[in-house]
Amino acid sequence: MAIAILDDSPIRKVLVCQYRTCSKDGAAQVLATLQQQKIVNVSVEACGCLGLCGSGPIVVVLPENIYYWHINPKKAQEIIDTHLLGNVEIPSLMHRRLHPI
Repeated sequence: MAIAILDDSPIRKVLVCQYRTCSKDGAAQVLATLQQQKIVNVSVEACGCLGLCGSGPIVVVLPENIYYWHINPKKAQEIIDTHLLGNVEIPSLMHRRLHPI
């Protein structure tokens, strides 16, 4: 007889830079927006510098390794609705240098 083991560890991790420039540009509000909606199998965490100063606030969705740039609370909600819940990446919000269109 097989026993099913339920694993509720996050499938996705969302990182929100809270370092100097991103912080100055409103990263705390972006983090709060992403954390207010609890999504199954998604963890949202503050992180340090992601090396893209001047492009922030930066939000990274792992394991897809998608870097979203210049994110504000409205765009963060779009990431929730479209990428995290709808499983569709948002090319218009992706960092141009890392995700050339």
